[in-house]
Amino acid sequence: MVEKKHIVFDLRISYNGPLSIENFYEEVEKWMEEKGLQKDLKRKSEDVTPKGKKSEWIIEAWKKLTSDHKHVVRLRALFDNVKELKIKRKGHSVKINQADVLIVIDGFLETSLTDRWTQKPLFAFLSRLYDKYIWMVLEKYDEPISEDCYDLHKRLQAFFNLSKMKVG
Repeated sequence: MVEKKHIVFDLRISYNGPLSIENFYEEVEKWMEEKGLQKDLKRKSEDVTPKGKKSEWIIEAWKKLTSDHKHVVRLRALFDNVKELKIKRKGHSVKINQADVLIVIDGFLETSLTDRWTQKPLFAFLSRLYDKYIWMVLEKYDEPISEDCYDLHKRLQAFFNLSKMKVG
């Protein structure tokens, strides 16, 4: 049985303007590599509509803290009204995307309770009471998860600001 503790809830970024979606993917991959996180692709889909392309990308970046604890950062990127534009930049023709973007970041702590003495209902209840109100053992794992979520948020905001400056 896996128990999930939601630490960072619904951290959002919305952006409307020029960007390169491939560079966005690369930026997230580079951030995960720097943090030592592994990627689990949950969904990647594209739909073509009359207004433009619609794309969704959901990943979970995770790292095992101990044998029982895993910290997870979930990123959901929604690209709407994606149109491809060609602009002249220093004499070269460059392809960029114009899109409405919504990014949602969540942070979780997953605790695996398999094969532990807390599987018995009475012991599980007493253990949860002890952890939550007396010892707060799992609190030490909350801070790294929230730091990673806010770091990703700050990095993606900088990426979008840089994308806007490159074209402008």
